[in-house]
Amino acid sequence: MVCRKYCPINKKASNNPESENPCIVIKDKAEIDEALCVGCGICQNRCPFDAIEIINIPEIKDEDLVFRYGLNGFALYGLPVPKQGGVLGLLGRNGIGKSTAIEILAGKKKINLGRQASDDEIKIFLKKKGMLSYLELENKKIAYKPQNLSAISIDLPAIELLKKRGRMDEIKKFAEELEITHILDNKLNQLSGGELQKIAIIAATLGEADIYFFDEPLAYLDIAERLRISEFIQKLAKGKTVVVVEHDLLILDYLTEYLNIFFGMQGCFGMVSGIKTSKNGINEYLSGFLKSENLRIRSKELNFNFTRNKPSAGRKIAEWDDFEVNFENFKLKVKSGEIRENHVTGILGKNGTGKTTFVKSLSEKLKGKISYKPQYLSTDSNETIAEISRNEKIGRKLANIFNLEVFGMKKLKELSGGELQRFSIARCLAKEADIYLIDEPSAYLDVEERISTAKAIKEVMNEKEKTAFVVDHDLLLISYLADSIIVFSGESGKSGESSQIMEFEQGISKLLKSLDITLRKDAGSGRPRINKKESVLDREQKARGEWAVL
Repeated sequence: MVCRKYCPINKKASNNPESENPCIVIKDKAEIDEALCVGCGICQNRCPFDAIEIINIPEIKDEDLVFRYGLNGFALYGLPVPKQGGVLGLLGRNGIGKSTAIEILAGKKKINLGRQASDDEIKIFLKKKGMLSYLELENKKIAYKPQNLSAISIDLPAIELLKKRGRMDEIKKFAEELEITHILDNKLNQLSGGELQKIAIIAATLGEADIYFFDEPLAYLDIAERLRISEFIQKLAKGKTVVVVEHDLLILDYLTEYLNIFFGMQGCFGMVSGIKTSKNGINEYLSGFLKSENLRIRSKELNFNFTRNKPSAGRKIAEWDDFEVNFENFKLKVKSGEIRENHVTGILGKNGTGKTTFVKSLSEKLKGKISYKPQYLSTDSNETIAEISRNEKIGRKLANIFNLEVFGMKKLKELSGGELQRFSIARCLAKEADIYLIDEPSAYLDVEERISTAKAIKEVMNEKEKTAFVVDHDLLLISYLADSIIVFSGESGKSGESSQIMEFEQGISKLLKSLDITLRKDAGSGRPRINKKESVLDREQKARGEWAVL
């Protein structure tokens, strides 16, 4: 009511808020007539419930509008156009239209031009934009791996799902390639996240298709598996068309040849850049400036130039001796170590080699206050985020970093995966503790959220003079925040062994050597990049014994 009352267009039309031509009307929710709105922002500032957000979007034309979710809903301007014989990457924040674009290209959603457009109008639009040849390709077969895997986590053996998609000889071939032959008879709802991801990738790959869409195919997978899946997708792309959405920049750069950048305002509108090479596109995205469009999409640059503390720096606050953890079918050996203040230790290694077990064991063995953010997050709580934040004294700085105000009135059980992850990290860091144990903070987060999370963890440890152990598979995130490294090795699901705490480059080199890959530092952005196998740089670094030049 307040936002409607103060709207100058409503006032001008009539002193009566129920005028026939109001800019804002209140029905089931607030609705704005965008043709009448002048973008003054008065209603947004006056509204006590953040019910309205006024956005003055960049200079774009209505004829570029591809799809809209109803009145005042999210709008997507432009579409990527895949090319045959290569892997196209889609890069951008969550809630900016990447999954919507994939669903349109895959035929899951129909272009509506922001209204009830006719087939003829859509055809004229596509012809103008040079997309008609792709979207009207006759008899094209689409393969689609969705972002959310919950729909296939059912009480059914994996092999039964796959047999509905393709032949047994194909299933066996792909299962051997992705090393999951041993789980084919297991039920889908009993698989780990990484195992379920591989089943979904195989299901999308089975049968002959013209165009393959993979929405976040690397979630839940360790670095070795991410490389394996990348090479699997690259082989698939020969003679085909492949589109991938992924937030791990290190692997996105390695996997794709070219990309489109999505930008705009989360949950409000999204725009699509022109096609760019992967290297240049990622660097432009990090810089916040798109050169060919001559457009700034972010006020600040995201960079990876920073300093690290040595493992021996800082006052020692705790230590642990060698120990073992034994389960019925799994054995973990951990080497001794010590914990120093103002320090972040990154924990890397294969899935199923005991990283999470190590973190949980530390929380039991170490004296002092421990704050722990678990790997898997779920809750049925009816408490709102605002209530929990108030009760647990999550300060304004952390609330701003993790953008908690946006979903402050939501109940905990209503949060999306990304919202729950951001809140859980903020909740962990807000607690007064001596040691912070954070397991897989990058899951469900986009690139900018990952970098802001890494920065927040590092800053909190510096400000509080505390220490954190962070388990993650995103090498870019670990390279941003870690002062030192512990590497886990062993046989997945059977045995694991930790290294000692090592200096960052020594630890990264140990991991990379086991994977037979080398990393270099990008001259422009400072981000790590994977060298192509057997390239000149790869051979030269290996000859010098330099697996990571960071």
